[in-house]
Amino acid sequence: MRFVSIMGDSISTYSGFNPRGYSVFYDDYNSFRNGMSSVYDTWWAKVNQFLHAYLCVNNSFSGSKVTGENFPSANCEERISLLHTDLYRPDLILIYIGFNDFGNGIKITSDQSDGASFFESYCNMLRKIKKHYPKSRIICGTLMEGFIRGNDNWVFPHKWAGISIYEYNAAIKIAAKMSGVELADLASVNMLYETLDGTHPTKAGHEAIAQAWIRCLKEL
Repeated sequence: MRFVSIMGDSISTYSGFNPRGYSVFYDDYNSFRNGMSSVYDTWWAKVNQFLHAYLCVNNSFSGSKVTGENFPSANCEERISLLHTDLYRPDLILIYIGFNDFGNGIKITSDQSDGASFFESYCNMLRKIKKHYPKSRIICGTLMEGFIRGNDNWVFPHKWAGISIYEYNAAIKIAAKMSGVELADLASVNMLYETLDGTHPTKAGHEAIAQAWIRCLKEL
């Protein structure tokens, strides 16, 4: 048997499938609103089915960023050290996070290596994950863009605070290469995912993200 752990934000949450006390976007209301009838509608569950793998830990926290050292940052020890269970350790760790850094206009790099920028924090996160899980295969996903169902006039905002999503994806690519982990360049698939709010995927949106992951995994 193979086990997969997820490091993510609200996009990857699902009620009952995150550590106790974690903030979850896909509660009963939002799951219903987005047409999701079960956890098997999430992108990661679909990827696990493709991999013939089982979920180890879905360490996804709604609203969390990569940047920072304190909980719930994906760079904090508390989250990184909880990608396994008492019985199983992940064979594969899929990382899909950074959308909230983009949405908050977090700087990509800083003049000082203080871990306060996206790139430094992402590199630190990968270093810590590799330390905790040296035998796990680690794959970082670049950030995909969404569209709003029924709103043809809405255009995805490629920049927040003057920083484009392309810059965050470039930082993820460089961090993955420097850290010696694998990259799933989801953005390069050029597939938009469906949302109701521009950020959180609907059932169809999760399917699109899953298909992007699967296409990239086939190439690795």
